[in-house]
Order: sequence, then structure tokens, then C-alpha cells
Amino acid sequence: MVTQHGKPMFTKVCTEGRLILEFTFDDLMRIKTWHFTIRQYRELVPRSILAMHAQDPQVLDQLSKNITRMGLTNFTLNYLRLCVILEPMQELMSRHKTYNLSPRDCLKTCLFQKWQRMVAPPAEPTRQPTTKRRKRKNSTSSTSNSSAGNNANSTGSKKKTTAANLSLSSQVPIASIARSPVSGCALRT
Repeated sequence: MVTQHGKPMFTKVCTEGRLILEFTFDDLMRIKTWHFTIRQYRELVPRSILAMHAQDPQVLDQLSKNITRMGLTNFTLNYLRLCVILEPMQELMSRHKTYNLSPRDCLKTCLFQKWQRMVAPPAEPTRQPTTKRRKRKNSTSSTSNSSAGNNANSTGSKKKTTAANLSLSSQVPIASIARSPVSGCALRT
């Protein structure tokens, strides 16, 4: 990043850094977090300005001082400090804009909802019923059963389906319960 400053004197500031952005997983692609690391910076004063003020020690002392802090101006640093203060208040400001509540009421409702989330037990994940696999009977017992079945019934080649053969996992669930942070539990059919 290269910035040029005219006050208190003409200075060119070269800042080398790394910007890491993390976005939210929604359609708006909002920035969730960001991190800017400054590796190095240089403040460059033109030689013509140094030559003009070479005789004045006070001006040379002023020129030797940095006009930025680690390559960032005081204006930028103050802006970042404000962002740190205002970032936790985003929820309050959006609630005020959406519901047209007073700031005090917004704070009360936000605190109450955070308290509810802390006090409420965590939702247990819904478990899928495990499918049990049936083991086949030994081949010696199956041949004796098939011969006994053939004696009793001449059409022993067809299997009859009974209710005992149906597993619970093959049945469609009638209702499922989902927990929502706003309204508690909701029943879906």
C-alpha cells in the first residue's frame, strides 16, 4: 500500500502487509472477520525538501520523526478504534432499525435473548434409528425348515411378507421436532 501525505510535509509512505478476509456463508458475501498484518513500512521524504531545510536543526528534527504509526495514519487508527467499539453494537443497531424500539428496549431484548440462550439446555441432535441386519440361519436348519414347509404347503417357493419382517427404519416418520433459537421448539409434520 502506497500513500502520499502533504501535511506536515510531503511524504510518501510504503506499507507492506497482508490482509486476510473471512466471509460469511450466505448469499450476501459479507465480511465476517478481517486481519491486517503490517510486515514493514517506510516513510520516504524527497531529497529536495531535505536540502531546503538542511540548515535548520528544528526542521530536520521534525523531518526525522515518523508521521505515521507503523505505516498507518492517526486518522486510520482512530477509525479502527471506533470500529472496535461499534462492532459489538451491530445487533442493537439492526434491532433498533428493524423494530423501531428505543435503545433501552433494544438492549433489554438483546440481553434477555442472550440470557435465554445461555440458560436453555443445548439441543440434542436427532438420532436416526440404527438399521439392524438380520443374520441368515444356518444352512442345515434352513433345509430342514424348507422340507417341512414343502410338506405343509405345495407352493413353498413364494415368501409371505408379515408385519414382523418390516423394520422401523423403513417406515416414514410422521413428525419431527426441530429447535429454533427464537421460538423454542417447533413441531413439523
